[in-house]
Amino acid sequence: MQNKTNILFFGTTDYGFELSKSDENKFKELNTKLNIFVFTYGMENKEIDFGIVKIKYLKKPKSLIFKYIKFYFLSIFQLNKFISENNISVVSSKEPISALSPVLIKLFLNKNIKIIIENHGDFREQLLQQRDSIFISKSLFLTEFIIKFVFKHLDMLRGVNKQNSEYFKKYNKNISIYNFPAWIDSSIFTYTEKGKRNDILFVGNIIRRKGINFLIESISPFLKKNKHITFRIVGNKEDQKYFLELKDLIKKHNLNERIIFLEEATRIEIAKLMNNSKVLVMGSTSEGLPRVLIEAGFCGLPAVATKIDGIYDPFSTIGGTLVFDLHAKEEFIEHLEKVYFNKNIWNDKSKLSFKLSNSISGNGKFVNNWVKMIEIMDPNL
Repeated sequence: MQNKTNILFFGTTDYGFELSKSDENKFKELNTKLNIFVFTYGMENKEIDFGIVKIKYLKKPKSLIFKYIKFYFLSIFQLNKFISENNISVVSSKEPISALSPVLIKLFLNKNIKIIIENHGDFREQLLQQRDSIFISKSLFLTEFIIKFVFKHLDMLRGVNKQNSEYFKKYNKNISIYNFPAWIDSSIFTYTEKGKRNDILFVGNIIRRKGINFLIESISPFLKKNKHITFRIVGNKEDQKYFLELKDLIKKHNLNERIIFLEEATRIEIAKLMNNSKVLVMGSTSEGLPRVLIEAGFCGLPAVATKIDGIYDPFSTIGGTLVFDLHAKEEFIEHLEKVYFNKNIWNDKSKLSFKLSNSISGNGKFVNNWVKMIEIMDPNL
């Protein structure tokens, strides 16, 4: 690729009107070999050129239902205008439904663009478990029709692991697939030997598919026996009903001072928490390739997590994660006690975690993966 390709990332990720340090570092790396554009939601209609990325913001509706309708179906003409004005040649959609507008633009507005869909797991199941909405549950049947349509006109599927990506071949057996992890800022997530590691940590959105109720229920007897240990839960409280259920569960076990919810943290704050923690725990029922496990690995933090696609391989097979079957409390506690109290096992798992993270997400690997994927999709871009 002699000239930089103009690529548009199309999805509802909230970058804000000021880039975080981690987002700035991500776009800096991508901008070394690609021209980056973003079309997303913001607090108001706005367009900002940050030099390393140009972002078009649509004003985000307050209604959850209208949020999806506006972005997925009503933004097509604004999107088409942004594509034309910036000579976009590649559009990468965050999941299959958001790819509908780019596909319609390509087919009916005669835009010569290549379309990539990013897959981070079973997005329909994740959406259903992430949002407590009757509208979403009732309208999921429509997604099958949309997926079949967009996959007929797709140029590339960008996945994070083979198991999840292969599933989509039922819609297009000839689809090209390229798998690589999400962006990890290894300048922020680094191993430090300062301070004593003591806490148990969870990092992720407060939603049902993360299995936080299982973690609290399982870990409560462990905490009652080991009064020097605190379980810290960090993440955005996306499901308030679920969050209140978790608070009641903690109260039932009389562990209000030992199981602590922290406010949503910056990547820098999360890296610091990881370096102060002894074990990361996960109870997810569904994942793609969890970024949090890669981040933990860069901090030398071993994990105990569910044995599901996206976690078992590679984080358990060649990394430093101990896995347990879904809902297996005894197996979870057995692994937790083993890695927490056995220094040799902890050191071994810490080293394996770091080695794996560095091998799949080290410096420059993210932009190189994007460039290679685009070259495979169309060598002329």
